[in-house]
Amino acid sequence: MVKLKRSPSQRPSETGGLKRFVVALFIFLGCVGVLASFFLLSKLGPKKVDYNSLISNTEMAVEAKALQLESIQFEVEFEEVLAIREAEPQDMELLRRALDLQSQYIAGISGYNSRAAQRLEDLEKRYQDLSAGFLADESLALESEAFSLSNAQSFGAAGDKYQAAFDLQKDINENFPRSSAYDVGRATRLQREARYLNAEPLLNQSIDLESQTNRLIDEKQWESAAEVLKQAIQIQQRLNREYRGTNQASVSRLEEMKMKMVSIYSGQDYLGIEQIAKIADTSRANGEALEAASLYQEVARLQKQLNEEYPDSIYASSERVAEFQRKSQTAQSFELGLDIENNHDLLKQWLSNRRTYEAADVIVALRRDIKQMQDAFPRSSLNDEELQVKVRYLNLVQNNLGYIQDRVYDALLPVPDSAHMRMLRTEVPQALYTLIMGTNPSRNQGDLNPVDSVSWVEAKRFCERLSWILGKEVRLPTENEFRQALGQLRYVVLEEHVWSVSDADGVAQSVGNKEPFVSGFYDLLGNVSEWLESIDRFETEGARHIGGHAQDRIEAIFSVPIRSAPRGERNRLTGFRVAVVME
Repeated sequence: MVKLKRSPSQRPSETGGLKRFVVALFIFLGCVGVLASFFLLSKLGPKKVDYNSLISNTEMAVEAKALQLESIQFEVEFEEVLAIREAEPQDMELLRRALDLQSQYIAGISGYNSRAAQRLEDLEKRYQDLSAGFLADESLALESEAFSLSNAQSFGAAGDKYQAAFDLQKDINENFPRSSAYDVGRATRLQREARYLNAEPLLNQSIDLESQTNRLIDEKQWESAAEVLKQAIQIQQRLNREYRGTNQASVSRLEEMKMKMVSIYSGQDYLGIEQIAKIADTSRANGEALEAASLYQEVARLQKQLNEEYPDSIYASSERVAEFQRKSQTAQSFELGLDIENNHDLLKQWLSNRRTYEAADVIVALRRDIKQMQDAFPRSSLNDEELQVKVRYLNLVQNNLGYIQDRVYDALLPVPDSAHMRMLRTEVPQALYTLIMGTNPSRNQGDLNPVDSVSWVEAKRFCERLSWILGKEVRLPTENEFRQALGQLRYVVLEEHVWSVSDADGVAQSVGNKEPFVSGFYDLLGNVSEWLESIDRFETEGARHIGGHAQDRIEAIFSVPIRSAPRGERNRLTGFRVAVVME
């Protein structure tokens, strides 16, 4: 018997077990799902109802609806008023009631109702606009009245109106911020105007009191002045305290008035000082020098005491102390000053009379007295600085006084048609200039050459020193004196008298080498141009020099040219000669 084998398809499938497992898993999961469904259905099913809560919510909705209807009714009533006439302030109560009821309605409903919220916002905006409008109209009217009053100089009344207008605008800004009348800038401006106008009468009152104080001070009524000024100070203090930031508030003015108060307190002392000073002046005028000196010294002490006690007083003055000390020393040095003055007159007399030996003795006495004056009475007004310089200079050249006088007098010639005038026959030579001034500024050096490169100011200083030596007035010639010395030029051959560009090689030549003019004077034309006295010109104007110089053509010199230059200018073609008044 043959045994047959099974084919593979007839073997138990290895996948069969897996299928059975999957089917069993699905069955299990299905059972779990059914149970879960029953559980969920039990949770979603009917619950126990709280009937008390349901009744309460229903009642709240009904009450809220009634509030809304009442709010709408008030708004309708307000609209009916507007249909008849314009709204008045008392009508705003209707709109306010509608606004309050709408707010209660929104608070009483659950959830958010956009239409109810929009109505509430519209009611709020309308209520604020209309309510603020009444206040704004009143505020504007008050502002207009205030402006008219301020133009009429009724500052107090205008200030009150501006203040009332400000109060209304402030009420608008605080209580109706959503209205179109809300304006912080206007409130600030109204307040500023009110403060200014309320402060202005106070300032004017304070100024009037201060003016009254000044009159009382002028009349020396110190107690009354102090009382009036105290009121002015109190008003200014109030302005600074209550109206800070306005133009009327002023710390500096307050301080000035306080300083004036100090001056009033010191006024009695000042008055006493003035009385003693007048007595001292009278004593000095009567020749009672020592008595005056003592009084002036006392006045200086009292003034110094006032300065220490009242340093902020208008009467405090260190200059017054120095002035009284100066007057005291001047009075004390009166006799010595008289001696100096007499010796000075004597010195001029000896020098004018060419008595140089006697003059030398007077110079010694003057030096001694001047030094004593400086040492003992340094503040005395009798200390004459110009005299001190003069005496020092004369002492320096006293051994040459006679020699200088002889040399100058020998070189002087009378000026035609001027009986008392003498003029140097030549331009001032460098040797003479150096002898008098101790220096030689010339660029074309030579003892006999005319001094050059000397300014008008330096020429005047030379004249001053020479006048000290001669004891007479020495100055520069005037144009008229120069022309008188020159005389007529019609028949004069200038080449014989004048150094010009044609024969001077462009530089000044020694004085007196050409022929003199008819009057005896040399080199009036050409060589160097000569400074003139500026009797008809302001000090700020330039000075003039005349006659032409060595670089001018003879034709130009014939016209007697006059040139102008700054008083401090130096030029190597400009020099001078001097004139002496012989009276």
